Amino acid sequence: MTDRYKKFALPLSILLLAGGTFAAQADEWRYSIGAHDFNVPDVDSHTYGVTGGVWIDQQTSSGWHYVAVAEIFADRDKDDLDPDHIPIRWDVHLRTDGKLWQGDRTHIDWTANFDTRMNTVSSVEREMTALPAIVASYEGNVFQPSLKAGAGWFFLEIDDDVPKTRGYDRSDFRNSVLGYSVAADVKIRLGACCRVDLMAQGWVDDQDWLQNQYAVALHFGADRWKKDSEVVLSAAAYEYNLDVYQRPGEPAILPWDNDLLIRLLFKTAR
Repeated sequence: MTDRYKKFALPLSILLLAGGTFAAQADEWRYSIGAHDFNVPDVDSHTYGVTGGVWIDQQTSSGWHYVAVAEIFADRDKDDLDPDHIPIRWDVHLRTDGKLWQGDRTHIDWTANFDTRMNTVSSVEREMTALPAIVASYEGNVFQPSLKAGAGWFFLEIDDDVPKTRGYDRSDFRNSVLGYSVAADVKIRLGACCRVDLMAQGWVDDQDWLQNQYAVALHFGADRWKKDSEVVLSAAAYEYNLDVYQRPGEPAILPWDNDLLIRLLFKTAR
């Protein structure tokens, strides 16, 4: 096993072990399997592959609620955007939350999120955000909007292979700052079997914007195949501000500043 693969082996082993341990104890857990297309529109790149994940949702006896999501992606990487890319990556999402105020249909919550993205084809080596926030939500029969705002840690490291060909070195690859984030989302119920989720989130620091994210997901009930199951078609787009990495006199650290993940998943409960 090469050194590059060894650096992925331990985090992946911990991830799988933790997922199995939490799942055994969780009130509810779901798993998914499906296919994806990781698209870099600026260079017309498409990377196809398969993906699987585990969702864990638990409410403790003391009222503490937490959610953990672990997803692994296996890419069929043929575009060579990154000449030394390992075609396995993963995302982890952790959240805990609680109630601050509850009305008939409106409520205000606190939440704390930790999210990661690792080893994308678009040269995101590591992205990690930690965001405590306040969320205001409305529970309508058809529309369920919410607004979240908070301040936390934003970290984005660019993979070294492409930037080295453009005059950059390791001192240029990381941006770690105190950031501020606002997110809005809405769930739209389309009858008993279908739902549309829309989301937009932005990150800024004291000087400039850092990243924008947009997502849409179509949920279709699949109980006819398996109880408590659904098919989900989703798209998640990211825009990055590469100016924060810019060296005077050099081109941008990457020849693209966005990516798009499209997935078709089958999700089911235990």
